[in-house]
Amino acid sequence: MPGGSAAAGAHAGNSAQPAYARHGRHGAVRPQQGWASPSETCDMGFAGSAGAYVSPLKRFAGVVVCVLIAVLIEVFGFNLAFFTSMTYPQVGTYLVNGVSAGTEGALTLDASANYFEITGLDDIVRSIHFTPQLNDPAAAAKATDSKLQVVMYLQDEGNANYYQLPAVSVDPKDAASTYISLDPAGDCHSIYVSITNLADVGPVTVTGIGLNQQVPLDIDPLRFAYILAVLLALYAVRPQSVLFSRVFDGRITRQGWMVIALVAVQCVVIFILVMSNTHFLSITHTASTENQFQYQKLAQALLQGHFYLDDVPSAALQAMDNPYDTAARDSAGVPYLWDHAYYQGKYYVYFGVLPCLVFYVPWLLLTGTGFPTWLGVAICDCAYVAGIAYLLTRVSRRWFPRTSIGVLLVLDIMMFVAGGGLILARTPSMYFLPEAMGLALISWGLGLWVSGTTGGFIDRRRVVAGAALIALTLAARPQMVLAAVFGLVLFWPFLRDARGNAQARRACLGAFRAALTPFLVVAAAVMVYNFARFGSPLDFGANYNLTTNDMTHRGFHADRIPFGLYAYLFQPPALGSQFPFMHQTYMDPAYQGVTIYEPMFGGYFFLYPMTLVLLALPRVRHGLKAKGLMPLWICAVCVAVVLCIFDLQGAGILMRYICDFGLYFALAAALSFLELLQVRSSEPLSKGWTTQLGAHAQVPVQQAGAHAMASAAVAGQTVSVYRIALYFMFGSLVLMIGANVLLWNAFGIY
Repeated sequence: MPGGSAAAGAHAGNSAQPAYARHGRHGAVRPQQGWASPSETCDMGFAGSAGAYVSPLKRFAGVVVCVLIAVLIEVFGFNLAFFTSMTYPQVGTYLVNGVSAGTEGALTLDASANYFEITGLDDIVRSIHFTPQLNDPAAAAKATDSKLQVVMYLQDEGNANYYQLPAVSVDPKDAASTYISLDPAGDCHSIYVSITNLADVGPVTVTGIGLNQQVPLDIDPLRFAYILAVLLALYAVRPQSVLFSRVFDGRITRQGWMVIALVAVQCVVIFILVMSNTHFLSITHTASTENQFQYQKLAQALLQGHFYLDDVPSAALQAMDNPYDTAARDSAGVPYLWDHAYYQGKYYVYFGVLPCLVFYVPWLLLTGTGFPTWLGVAICDCAYVAGIAYLLTRVSRRWFPRTSIGVLLVLDIMMFVAGGGLILARTPSMYFLPEAMGLALISWGLGLWVSGTTGGFIDRRRVVAGAALIALTLAARPQMVLAAVFGLVLFWPFLRDARGNAQARRACLGAFRAALTPFLVVAAAVMVYNFARFGSPLDFGANYNLTTNDMTHRGFHADRIPFGLYAYLFQPPALGSQFPFMHQTYMDPAYQGVTIYEPMFGGYFFLYPMTLVLLALPRVRHGLKAKGLMPLWICAVCVAVVLCIFDLQGAGILMRYICDFGLYFALAAALSFLELLQVRSSEPLSKGWTTQLGAHAQVPVQQAGAHAMASAAVAGQTVSVYRIALYFMFGSLVLMIGANVLLWNAFGIY
């Protein structure tokens, strides 16, 4: 046994069978009686469902159709205004703020003068165009998503007085959004354009004001590539795909390379998405971005031999009776550093120290400069992707040996997106780095635990390595250490089955103590770090942050929980008629106290509908119980709910906190899908949704008697559920991708 001691009677696979019957010499899961072999499954050929043979010509035709659809979407969908603007008539002379159009020069608008006016018109007007430029992009990004809210008023043949049009969003970085369609009643006489959120984004400079201009053709190769990639991916995992008739064997064969290729593609996409956020790639250390450079400052402090930052708090802040009272600070005009932890006259960083030790300190030593935070987020997100693939393959090989490669690939995408990986790539800021590192540690840690407890024995090397990774979350994102309870769930069957066997029990306890050691070591180091800063080993310093509320008096209040769970999990998204069609949800808490919330765009189960498979628990419960997986399923859901409550109590309702608990809902959903989509019959199905077996199978069934007929009915029913689950998985995958494309555009740069 490599690196560990044996534990007789350990649990792995179907707990209803003894270990010696379930495992080979090296712990490989043997196919259970009555299940088809991989070669048999590959030849199943479900008619009208998974496994149907598709000729190479048809597959090529499908690819061609995907390319044509992508071309149509790019040329005629995203560039529809280019074609419609060809018919716009020329507009005669008009005035802009009282001067002839074209001579007005650059207009500077701010909160006190937020408009310009076009007069002297007597023409058909179909569009208006202007080019806004933010005077302080960094400050605007810190306050909002940098988009301008534009409200226009028209005078036309049908309205002698100005009437208001609906607000539209204009992104200074998106030229297409600066062309706004208009539809006045007859000829237009005057247009009044106001930008209503300049108090938040700051002054803007407006140039290039024009009417009925030709919208330029904007063919975006990167956008086209995204669309084509999504269409090809959906085509590859459609329910009729051959991928669902190929059982994943877990080896580095063609199937193994498919998983590796998926991980590689995801990593490339992560870097592309991260680097598309030019704000955080080009962010510089200024007064308005001070909070984004805390890790760089902490690295300097650590190399100088102390834990507090070099920044000196203002005398006014130190003189305050309660420096955590936000309203008192602001009303008195007290200077302070936003979102820094302030304690006894010094500034600290309350975020986990591990990212600083892993990235910032070595980088500072090697280059003498600050580590780019976006790179750390991208690296951790890629490690998270690889960890998910490792975890899923270990789970499949141990408990679900009949998993198809198609199901494995789809669930890998689901766990990445529903676990928060896409949110991390959208906003590679300092706030997201501890969560990204925590997810990477947990995904690999859980994978090593599953692998290290497979085969009827405990592999100490893998179990201890997994324990070390999960223990390190204490130094990155402390609440994520709750993942340690999965270790208890995985260890318990070994302890249970070792009863009455002193040698096996000693081996189990020895392995358990070895796995506990990393937690003790990391916890001791973190407690020393906490004590040196805040005088208590259990004080992480989050309550001392200088932000929107006094967290030293926030407390735990049960009344916060109902609204918080609703907002995090169940609130429907706010949809509209303007791209990106998804808007911030309206927060209407009944809780009469302090509830902190930032822009949310819908509850978890609406944004990630694939996880609604959790509702299939009555169908999967018996199968999961037979495999000994019900405790793991329950543990995943409970950990997700507990972390959700912890976050809403400790900090509030923030989009990025989905990364704390989303992985566990996704893990439970993956277990449900894996149970539903295990192939249990080698007989082909007829077309449609029926469960009748083919005519060639009916004769031997009739000859075999009642027992065989009952067995055939069970097999038919099982495969029918398989088909329904497969179509649900594909449909919810399409919805999830669509929702997250909209979320990506609505979320902004945070």
